[in-house]
Amino acid sequence: MVSNTWNNIVSGDRNMMVRFKKKLQILKKNIRIWVNDYRKMQSGYLEDLHSKLRDIDTVLDQGGVNDDILHRRVEVVKKLHDINSANARNNMQKAKIKWAIEGDENSKFFHEIINRKCANLAIKGVMADGEWVDDPYRVKEEFRLHFANRFRAPGVTRYKLNYTFPNKLSPDQLGILESMVSKDEVRDAV
Repeated sequence: MVSNTWNNIVSGDRNMMVRFKKKLQILKKNIRIWVNDYRKMQSGYLEDLHSKLRDIDTVLDQGGVNDDILHRRVEVVKKLHDINSANARNNMQKAKIKWAIEGDENSKFFHEIINRKCANLAIKGVMADGEWVDDPYRVKEEFRLHFANRFRAPGVTRYKLNYTFPNKLSPDQLGILESMVSKDEVRDAV
């Protein structure tokens, strides 16, 4: 539909940009007409599926249960589910588009979302020396002190290990290192 419409549009303008703009406008108008027709067709199809489902449910309520009726009901429910899923995807896409447009326009909606996020992520206070601190300057200072202590350079006192490590291997360890490696050991290692 798009390529046929695009190829069939004839414009007499000499300016290529103006011609391109007019072609886009005509194409947009034709796409809107097609979308409206498609929606009308979908709503009619949806109503038809609902009426079929009501008819099948009426037959089932009256006790006329057989495999053919149950199979038809499953097919109708599946078609309804597919249409509802497509509508949900369409609504999600519209919401993303709305967010992109309204978010870029510095709108009230965009700033409300950002401010709400900031308020949720803000730190209202901290516990310092057993007392709750909610003054913003003191909270900031407590954070600075905490991370300054946490990441400061290690002092003169370092931990020492009270163990002497041997500088030489024992004769048993030398024997193991100098022995030939068997194929079984290689297979076990791999």
